Amino acid sequence: MRAVLTAGILFASVAPGLAGHAAAEDGCGQFAWSVEREREWFGDGFIAAVESELALPRDGAFTLLLKPVSTVIYRVPPERGRDGGLGGTVTLEWVSAGRYQVTLSGDAWIDAVQDDRRLPILASTRRWDCPRIRLSVQLEIAESGPLTLQFGGASERRLNIAVLRSR
Repeated sequence: MRAVLTAGILFASVAPGLAGHAAAEDGCGQFAWSVEREREWFGDGFIAAVESELALPRDGAFTLLLKPVSTVIYRVPPERGRDGGLGGTVTLEWVSAGRYQVTLSGDAWIDAVQDDRRLPILASTRRWDCPRIRLSVQLEIAESGPLTLQFGGASERRLNIAVLRSR
């Protein structure tokens, strides 16, 4: 019994190191900040899917169902102009002021819009060698209220998105 308990403790102490090593090997550990929480959420679990141009009550993780950019109604014209890819928008009806991290599972561009103004992206980090995570950006929201996220340039219809307050 003691040998089994000791082996279990040894495995528990080594396993996190192995997971971190695997993340570093596949590029996920090379983002400018941690995306481990998003990797877990975007894994094999269930994430609610929402159609483009709908509203959600608050921040969190979800799958946005994209459509041809030519049919998307953007609140503010995209900074990059329209392209031939897939895109969409989603409005978070309530976010409190603060710094947020928005992480995407696939290739796409993102604009954050509040009060009909595009918010600056403070920092971004992108990897092509991390399964389930492609891009993560940070932005500052000065006022509590609705936040619209605009996406485009995607090649796949489903885009997993996590919007989390980082401080």
